[in-house]
Amino acid sequence: MKLLAIETATGAAGVAVASDEGVLAELTVHTARRHIELLHPAIEQVCAVSGVGLADIDCVGVDIGPGLFTGIRVGVSAAKAIAMALGIPSVAVTSLEAIRAAAVDAGAPVEVVPVVDLRRGEVAWSYAAGVAWGPASKLVTEIGALEEDHVVFAGEGALRYREVFETTEHPGWRVAGRSVAFPPVASVAVLALGAVREGRTLDAAHLAPCYLREADTRINWTTRHDGPAPEGR
Repeated sequence: MKLLAIETATGAAGVAVASDEGVLAELTVHTARRHIELLHPAIEQVCAVSGVGLADIDCVGVDIGPGLFTGIRVGVSAAKAIAMALGIPSVAVTSLEAIRAAAVDAGAPVEVVPVVDLRRGEVAWSYAAGVAWGPASKLVTEIGALEEDHVVFAGEGALRYREVFETTEHPGWRVAGRSVAFPPVASVAVLALGAVREGRTLDAAHLAPCYLREADTRINWTTRHDGPAPEGR
């Protein structure tokens, strides 16, 4: 089994090639939102380093979000195109799953809550109630209501709103460091390999992004024009 993993849902672009033995090669670039121009050269470089050509790939795993609208679209579109061209299956992994897995692998000793920055004062997270989004204060209220004394918040969203999560009211709550600020592409690869072993693959045509909310351009249109944006914007 040879798997190509793609992660472009947040502020970094990552590509990895993995096999049943583990991750063979990976490359992550902090992009300043240059996902489009950096992704395909990164795929070529990782394939060259791993010695695995695209024609040898058996499955494509991709981070479907939540995160940055354009980044998600770039990664999912690339994964669809590659999988459909090669006639191979795909696997969808969320940013939240990848961040949690990375934090657990790094040795987080307590409950891990992954938090992705959605900009505009909102974050996305997954916990007991499933995937949700809103201001960081909403997450604090949700976790506080469950009376969790020891929690690690991981991800760029947690770092951005550190002062909201680390308070004297909850002395056992902590924010993880920058090593798990973004969903590591290696975690995407490992999670995707696990899904393949369990038979949880998708036809590439059914890969769907996890945006959670509309793109900023549509939000801006609605705000300025007091009505929905025309289709296609």
